[in-house]
Amino acid sequence: MSETPPQTTEAPSATSETPPPTTDAPSATSAAPSQASADPTLYVCHGDEGGPRMHPCRRVQEAMHERGIKYEKVIAAHGNPIPFLRKGSRDELRKATGDTKLPTLKLADGTVMTHARAILDWVKRQ
Repeated sequence: MSETPPQTTEAPSATSETPPPTTDAPSATSAAPSQASADPTLYVCHGDEGGPRMHPCRRVQEAMHERGIKYEKVIAAHGNPIPFLRKGSRDELRKATGDTKLPTLKLADGTVMTHARAILDWVKRQ
């Protein structure tokens, strides 16, 4: 089965002064995924797939790739996991998912899963 790389949308940084360039991709000014997509949306941190091997965001993405699960990816946080050291805020993530934890998976039916273990369990059942 051939894999289609996930589409990536980057959530805005609260400290950003210049708007991102416009593209054919969903708006980078919102952490919300496109409504037309039936694929789940995975919210990850800036470490993304290049983070440490044991990083939860990386492990979830690798598992989804291995299972051939297509998803839309939103980079929803930048900087440090410790809130007072973080660059920007996770307000857009909270608005889209109801939480600020990463990784978070939002299914097409609106179901939201936080914590890598819960997401990995879901991936295994697919």
